[in-house]
Amino acid sequence: MDLKPDGSIVTNADREVEKYLFDGLSRLAPKATFWGEESGFAPPGPDGAWLIDPIDGTSNFYFGLPLWGVTVGFIQLGRVIAGSVALPDLGWSFRAMEGQGAELNGEPMISAKPGPILPFELVGQADDGAKAFDTIPGKRRHFGAFVVEAMFVAKGGIRGLLSTKARLYDVAGSLVVLRELGYRVVTADMAPFDESHWHIDSPCGPFAVLPPEP
Repeated sequence: MDLKPDGSIVTNADREVEKYLFDGLSRLAPKATFWGEESGFAPPGPDGAWLIDPIDGTSNFYFGLPLWGVTVGFIQLGRVIAGSVALPDLGWSFRAMEGQGAELNGEPMISAKPGPILPFELVGQADDGAKAFDTIPGKRRHFGAFVVEAMFVAKGGIRGLLSTKARLYDVAGSLVVLRELGYRVVTADMAPFDESHWHIDSPCGPFAVLPPEP
């Protein structure tokens, strides 16, 4: 285990998982580039780019908590069109392709329940800076990994999700799953989230995942 300059943990597992994914995915799209949390940013190539967080929730993983995951997204022409999220300790594997729905452990998932978030329902707060969405109701929960909160939303246990500090490699795989289930991904002004603006290693800014409108 080592510490990054920002004080966060990185483990050998982070590096080894990222290398394993690079080696395998490079055979699927030889002209695609990679943007990985550990390896850094590269602009999309002729085939697009793979966006990878080898272990989201590394501190949870390191200290033996089951709330961590592996996420991969594939972006072409400024749009994430395919994604996969695995939460190994929970036994969940999600995947989705734009326009083809989402699956959990190989089975089709049910679309999200429409309607507003109610005050007693749970809302994931992926970091501590989501004040842009103070008007959104619900009881806030934070689990220390964006992909965990996002997939709890996908399964319906959490009704929405707020984030400000996540980077595109953190969220890319989840975006496709959530959109295919009907969830709205919006910025603080309620405009659709546009990932084409985030091809640099900087936070995506405030965005929310909300249920479909009734």
